[in-house]
Amino acid sequence: MERIKRFIRELSESQWLEQREFRDWEIISSTYKLPGEYDDVAPYTAGGDYDLFPSKQGTTYFFRSRLEIPQDWLKSHVGLIFNCGGEGILRINGNSYQGLDRNHTFVTLGADVVGRPMELEIEMFDPIPEPVDPLNQQAVIQPPIRSIQSLIVSVNRPIQSLMYTATVIRDSAVLLPEQDFRRTRLIEALYIAMDEFVALDEEAIREGSLVKDIELRLKKKTGEIGGNAEGTIHMVGQSHIDIAWLWPVRETVRKTSRTFSTVDALMNEFPEYQYAQSQPQLFAYLKDNDPELYERVKDRIKEGRWELVGGMWVEPDLNIPSGESLMRQMLYGQRFYQEEFGMTSEIEWLPDTFGYCASLPQILKHGGIQYFMTTKLGWNDTNVFPYDLFHWVGIDGTPMLSYLNHGVNENTLPKDVHDHWQSFREKAKHNEQMLLYGHGDGGGGATREMLEYINRGDLMVGQPVSKYSNAAEFFAGITAASPELPEWRGDLYLELHRGTYTTHGRNKLNNRKAEVLYREAELWNTLAAPDMKPQQKLEASQSLHDGWKLILLNQFHDIIPGSAITETYVTSMKEYAEIFEHGNKGLAQGLELLAGQVNTEGEGTPYIIFNSLGWSRDAVIEIASENELTGQAVYDGEGTRLGMDITTNDANTAWVRVPNVPALGYKTIWLRNEKDAAVLVHSNTKHEISLSKEWETEYYRIRFNDLGEIVSLFDKTANRETIKPGESANRLHFFHDRPTLWDAWDIDTRYEEQPAGDAELLEMKLLSSGTIRDVLRFRWKLNQSEITQDMILYHHDGRIDFKTKVNWNESHKLLKVGFPVDVVTDKATYEIPFGALERPTHRNTSWEQAQYEVCGHRFADVSERGYGVSLLNDCKYGYDIQGSTIRLSLLRAPKWPDVTADLGEHEFTYSLYPHMEDWRQAHTLRKAAELNHAPVVVAAQNKQGSLPNMQSLIQFSGQHVILDTVKPSEDGTGSILRFYESAGGRETVELNWPQACTEIFHSNALEQEMDVIDHVGGRIELQFTPYEIKTIKINY
Repeated sequence: MERIKRFIRELSESQWLEQREFRDWEIISSTYKLPGEYDDVAPYTAGGDYDLFPSKQGTTYFFRSRLEIPQDWLKSHVGLIFNCGGEGILRINGNSYQGLDRNHTFVTLGADVVGRPMELEIEMFDPIPEPVDPLNQQAVIQPPIRSIQSLIVSVNRPIQSLMYTATVIRDSAVLLPEQDFRRTRLIEALYIAMDEFVALDEEAIREGSLVKDIELRLKKKTGEIGGNAEGTIHMVGQSHIDIAWLWPVRETVRKTSRTFSTVDALMNEFPEYQYAQSQPQLFAYLKDNDPELYERVKDRIKEGRWELVGGMWVEPDLNIPSGESLMRQMLYGQRFYQEEFGMTSEIEWLPDTFGYCASLPQILKHGGIQYFMTTKLGWNDTNVFPYDLFHWVGIDGTPMLSYLNHGVNENTLPKDVHDHWQSFREKAKHNEQMLLYGHGDGGGGATREMLEYINRGDLMVGQPVSKYSNAAEFFAGITAASPELPEWRGDLYLELHRGTYTTHGRNKLNNRKAEVLYREAELWNTLAAPDMKPQQKLEASQSLHDGWKLILLNQFHDIIPGSAITETYVTSMKEYAEIFEHGNKGLAQGLELLAGQVNTEGEGTPYIIFNSLGWSRDAVIEIASENELTGQAVYDGEGTRLGMDITTNDANTAWVRVPNVPALGYKTIWLRNEKDAAVLVHSNTKHEISLSKEWETEYYRIRFNDLGEIVSLFDKTANRETIKPGESANRLHFFHDRPTLWDAWDIDTRYEEQPAGDAELLEMKLLSSGTIRDVLRFRWKLNQSEITQDMILYHHDGRIDFKTKVNWNESHKLLKVGFPVDVVTDKATYEIPFGALERPTHRNTSWEQAQYEVCGHRFADVSERGYGVSLLNDCKYGYDIQGSTIRLSLLRAPKWPDVTADLGEHEFTYSLYPHMEDWRQAHTLRKAAELNHAPVVVAAQNKQGSLPNMQSLIQFSGQHVILDTVKPSEDGTGSILRFYESAGGRETVELNWPQACTEIFHSNALEQEMDVIDHVGGRIELQFTPYEIKTIKINY
């Protein structure tokens, strides 16, 4: 075979009829800041030596010149070779023509530009390398520009074609067994072609007709020797583009133009080439920054060759965003596709996301998705995921036809086809598979070589048929064949990247707070809408719309997991500031309009407390005043004096307990002067009150050890101990955290074998003790870090809050907090988007052992019959529960790819909630929601109003059915309400909508009107099955 390899190499060396160096470039250097914005623009002199080009990484170069193809070349195939490393784009006469990168150094100059003078501009970026991975010395960014090859070539197409044909036949032959007669005959056919070629003189080679004849005979002989094996592979072009990772988001704007222009250029050359692209955000970038190319892409979509996949705005993380965030990913993504291209996608395309929550099938169906594709489960570090083609069944019973592709960014040579087919485990049930070819992440997608190999799929003797196709054709074939496929129930847990539930905790905090804020803003704006002017509605809608787009962008699967470079998070913090500005503006507008209608007449200064949750709640609020609040008392509208605490170190601030704030409504209270007003509560600032190692409230008797850990938590309501005997709770677990491969992503299996020391208690004191709550303060020193924690014990509620501040200065460390509770169970329950999921607490099998860190949202719970304990949080996601020890991951300290990850100040709260019965009967979800959704307090003026001083604005009867979303509809004709059943049961609820309406429809994430719902004056009844999501649209 060595002679055949040499033959193919000689063909490669003969593929240019003529080549000329082209170095007549004007070069400009600059620094790219934002799309269309460049600094430090200056002429650049290479000294005429392109073989030694002293580039500086991070620089963008503009190469500009004028080119006219020689007249004697016009009848041949002409191309430009520009090879220097880096990532760039060629523009001809001002229009994006083709991307240039390590995989695409040749540009075909087509008939549309050849024959007249061309103004050339190459924008070439010398990428900035990511920081070195201190654990593994990983380097993903390509080496810097050091030399430039710049040529104009005339192409010998017959030689090129023979080269591709010989390559495919040779590679097919070596895949066959050595004793297979087809292998022998294929090699013999190649030798004959080689001998015939060697006999040609130079003129015959240049002229080409005899070369074509050699290729035709070689193809004919190959066809006679044998054909394809049984089976079909759908060859689908793609280019997986991370919106941020080892580059910032602003660079992805340029990566998009480079890749999309390359796809368009190749479609000009290869009429059968089809390409699939996800992430509407990328199309939006193109529309805003390269409108001429965007119009060409739209034409390709109309042709049916450019396929829209992935209905979500970006390819998000599927563990951390809330259920409503995932709905908005669908709404914004599919709506963009519909408005821009006149269609939506039925295929959710998530090749690289780090696991998939168990409620996702129903969420996707709600967004018009019928099929699901991933590749990531092939990365499992412990168990091989058993299926490639299967029905994934969600927690509510919704099935989703799903496909696990083995790899992404693949090639199309016979070995790639062979290996891909061999990896397919469901071929006995369905003998068609999909292969995703093309280079990703700025690699430009498919290459000419890949397409030439697909064109020769019929020459791949012994391999399945490979053909140009698209994902829709592949999935439609499965649907039509209706094979009997296996089922997978529960989440698609990725046995890798478990650290992404915790890394970059501030980013996760911002996401949670943004999700909460936008829910509140939309709810109150919707209820205030009848009193808004049209311009107010428009401005509020646009402001929240812009904020949501930034929330969705920052949920991309390398941003919110914490696995991108430093600049990504600097930008993200700025964007969250903008998100909060939009959200707070919208919230203030809605509350101001509603509060302005409330009758607040009464003695004293009125305050209106708004409750966005679907149940009446006891609210503890903070009132701040310019004057001291001593000598003041608080009353509600019924004349009941409310509990109020004022700490001696801050007499201008009071804590007030406001019972029974109506569901989805408000309650007014009044602050007034009174002689026998609240007494100052204890404070260590002015009173030397020491905290013994015991403390007691109406709910608990608590004992602490010398480290400030809880060694006994006696539940007086249940008359039993909560903490396992001999153990300590609220214990800080500190570990060395040095992953084998992926620093920011992974927590390795053996981390528990590498403890990093214990916390040293610096201080334990009583901060305050009053009628509403007691606050015990603890301070610990932990290695290079310091932790300050207020343990808050309420006198009206069994929830215990641990409000925590950490000054984190660690490297490769993991911090957890643990609660070993005295509960016997072999399963734990975790909140997930729009539902809950049970997981085993034992490690019987390798599948359970691999899930030593799992994702949960606002709570996790362990319960036995009659009693249980829930651990709640306001921004954390990583849990591990073994036996009945609940642990929550608090902080990590990776150094790659962001050396600054998580350093500095953190604030978060976790809460312990011991309860009677199980989590459903104890309404753990309500407690978690109350922790996350603080009541909103509006200072008001005494005045008459059309609304009573206390009421529910929406009458809703749900117990375990949650009214999660109330928002204006995108079309402006009504309101959207979204509900979900949260506890895995059946329930019928009633809703009474307060605004006059004409029609009410069942709807979906895309806000389409479906079945009519009968109503009487806005009153409706809805039936829910376990974990069912329902959306309704109310028209006015």
